Amino acid sequence: MSTVRSDDLSRERKLRELAERKKKLQLERDELDYKIIQIQAEYGALYNNTAPILNLPIEIMCRMFELAHHASFTEGIPENPLIEVTISHVCREWRSVALSFQSLWSNFRYNVDELPKRIPIDRLVAYLERSGSCLLDLHFAFSEYALGEGSQSLFNSMLENTISHVDRWRRFSLFADVDAPMLDFSDRLRQLKAANLEYFTMCPSSSEPGTPGFDGMAPSVFLGGAPKLFYVRLDGTSFRNYSPPFSNVTVLRLEDEIFQPDVWNFWSFALFLEILALPSLSGLSIVGEHFMEPDLPHSSQITMNNLKHLRYGGDHSLVGHFLPFLVAPLLETLIIKGTTLPPIPSPVPKFMRPFSNLHSLELIECTYYDAGFINSLVTLTPHVTHLTIVDDSGGENMLQCVSRPFLENGTRSWPKVKFLTSSRLDDHPILPYIDFARMIGNPKLTICTDTGEWAFDDPGSYQSLNAICVLHDELPDKPKIVSWPPGVDVPAEQDFFTIEY
Repeated sequence: MSTVRSDDLSRERKLRELAERKKKLQLERDELDYKIIQIQAEYGALYNNTAPILNLPIEIMCRMFELAHHASFTEGIPENPLIEVTISHVCREWRSVALSFQSLWSNFRYNVDELPKRIPIDRLVAYLERSGSCLLDLHFAFSEYALGEGSQSLFNSMLENTISHVDRWRRFSLFADVDAPMLDFSDRLRQLKAANLEYFTMCPSSSEPGTPGFDGMAPSVFLGGAPKLFYVRLDGTSFRNYSPPFSNVTVLRLEDEIFQPDVWNFWSFALFLEILALPSLSGLSIVGEHFMEPDLPHSSQITMNNLKHLRYGGDHSLVGHFLPFLVAPLLETLIIKGTTLPPIPSPVPKFMRPFSNLHSLELIECTYYDAGFINSLVTLTPHVTHLTIVDDSGGENMLQCVSRPFLENGTRSWPKVKFLTSSRLDDHPILPYIDFARMIGNPKLTICTDTGEWAFDDPGSYQSLNAICVLHDELPDKPKIVSWPPGVDVPAEQDFFTIEY
């Protein structure tokens, strides 16, 4: 027994010795690792002293950072890693310059599509501090998964942190695909002055009760003024709760792609006319059934002297009450999607004037259209050069409807069209394209469509079409995502009007 006990003690002593030796070696290894890091840093500093890029003037380096930051937005809101974070982790020199370059931190984006461990308020605070006195671009997008238990207070803390900097807001946008717990955010904004706010987007899918008896353009936020505000995007509920001053607004997007009958009611046709009467409006985009039809058929002229870009979709009742009556001498682009095109008024309004500046027309998935409306639309848009048709109708397709007067009596529609982009049509899809190309009569006409098996199924017709126009036989394989309206500094994004051929 004593021998066994002695052996156990011996083994325990050896284990302790080995453990102590292992610990000592680990400490030595950690020290060596630290020395290696130090030497690498010293070597890097010496090596970088001769690197030409680190010998550039700080102004040039900042300009490079600025261009890289701007380029990261060319295809919309960028994903992680964010370019400013990457730049600040390249080396000590770059980090020092980046952290002191205020405009690099003036754009805060937070997109979340899955439940986060926590909402990074510390990152927001860091951006607000590092941006100094620069104007701020703030973007928040929350999903249903992000607003789980424990996240709501943090969500509101982020918004609260931004309010104290409202005088520096240049762009503020908030999206949510679920009823976001805003906790009286509209009340917090009500009396504020947003002296530098230019872009304001509020689409929170909120079920907050609206202002009692609301049916007008009176502002409900920024009552202190927003003199530079020109771009406003709202959804159905935020138009009631977050309407800013509209006096200087030139771009208005009232877009609600998901109808929520339990959340808001239709507004009056009079309010719709009040919106159209905004004197500076140059870009208007409306999605959804927001307004009631007039009690009596509308018959008076609607004048929009500054309107250049118009998008309308997702509504099957209102377009016939305003488009035939619209006088817009500067209108350049018109997009209609997911809308029933009804019969035109009879008789045709005497004041109806063609849109003499309109060059781009897109008709996307419009259903059950009336031939009279198409003829009226052709009359309104005689100078179109770029035409897009994505047909979703039954019976006679739109190209056939447009070409029929030419086949019957030689009447030409859209004679100035240079580019036609169109989805494939019915069981004999090539024939309407041939009729259309013959109607245009321009061998330089470019038609972009998916020709499929035309060359094999109907080689004679395919050759005939090729002989009278320039044929691009493939549609884009990616969705058509563009910035809207043209000329406004907004990221390209996929929205209701995106075309997936």
